[in-house]
Amino acid sequence: MADELVMPRLSDTMERGTIARWVKQEGDAFTNGDVLAEIETDKALMELSAYDDGVILKILVPDGGEAELGAPIAITGAAGETVPAEMLQAAPVPVETAAQTTAISAEPAAAPDTAPVVATTEVRASPIARKLASENGIDLRVLAGKGSGPDGRIVKVDVERLLGKLAPDGTPAPVPAATGPTVAAPKRVPSAMAGEVRIEQPSAMLKAIAQRMGESNGPIPHFYVEAQIDMEKALQLRKELNDALEVKISVTDMIVRASALALLDHPEVHRSWVAEGLAYHAHANIGIAVALDEGLIVPVIRHADQKTLVEIATESQDLATRARAGRLLQAEIEGGTFTVSNLGMMGVTRFLAIINPPEPAILAVGATVETPVVRDGAVVVRPIMTVTLSCDHRATSGAGGAALLQSFKRRLEQPVLLLA
Repeated sequence: MADELVMPRLSDTMERGTIARWVKQEGDAFTNGDVLAEIETDKALMELSAYDDGVILKILVPDGGEAELGAPIAITGAAGETVPAEMLQAAPVPVETAAQTTAISAEPAAAPDTAPVVATTEVRASPIARKLASENGIDLRVLAGKGSGPDGRIVKVDVERLLGKLAPDGTPAPVPAATGPTVAAPKRVPSAMAGEVRIEQPSAMLKAIAQRMGESNGPIPHFYVEAQIDMEKALQLRKELNDALEVKISVTDMIVRASALALLDHPEVHRSWVAEGLAYHAHANIGIAVALDEGLIVPVIRHADQKTLVEIATESQDLATRARAGRLLQAEIEGGTFTVSNLGMMGVTRFLAIINPPEPAILAVGATVETPVVRDGAVVVRPIMTVTLSCDHRATSGAGGAALLQSFKRRLEQPVLLLA
């Protein structure tokens, strides 16, 4: 029986999605788990997977088209089945279609001498390529039909090569001033601030982050507790494990494991303030903040309390790699009960992080610094890491947050507990 495939909610802040490309085309059969399409959200490029078996009977929103949440994007059914007329009549009008003809402005942007303008109005490009070209004043007609995508479709790397960010082999390369593309002058406007400012529109991801943090730091009463942790034994254990194992353990992996075990020790902290009351979490689903060019995304290691250090390391490396490539699945960024944000590798010694609701807390991790401390009446140098726990004061108390941090610290200073 014919059925509508609708635009799913692929992130908690998503209002609409863009079809980056259809993996399955009209007439293609699929089975449960097959990737049907790649969808751009406000956070990442994500895969839409099938939940049953069937055939793509009709694509309603083509590559590059946008649709609101819940709007039909395709009709699925059995092979040879006829699509009911009423389903076609209910099809949404795409907001933007990458395959559509692009109108030529009265004053097209100037193109490099080495890349003459193609005399055609048809420009096929991905939404990301269009956005990058627009931000840099690039006229996509110079690349019409020459893109790296299917049927010459222009994709992000093609624009980056034109900008000189990438060499033909895909490696970073400088662009000679004489042959670089024409870039629109930054827009500068008078400001109440000193001097001039340049105005740029934020990306969808940055808008989502701004909205999310505004919803957090205002309504949610934060409190903070801090601890300094002697990492000498943890670093030694990490070295021994990495010398013996193929999978490399990071400090963040150890922090995730310690956090998960500590959260189970303290259910009075591992609970969220929600409309229905206090939601207690049976398992520690630990989010790891991953920095992207457009902001950050937080993939989640589910049931981290039941996973070994090696399992956590393997999963975190995979999630971080796919996060930077925009290839995370919906389930991999949802359901977190606690977040770890580690800026230590950037030389930050301490900072305060903002809770990602409805999670009850987030741990800000600073750099491990050789620090003089007193041990048994003598001054010695130890690798000290400063961590700051931000907690939702509606869901827990200062004493609860402090107890959680003590449990966390004990496991890193006696890291054999991480192997239990």
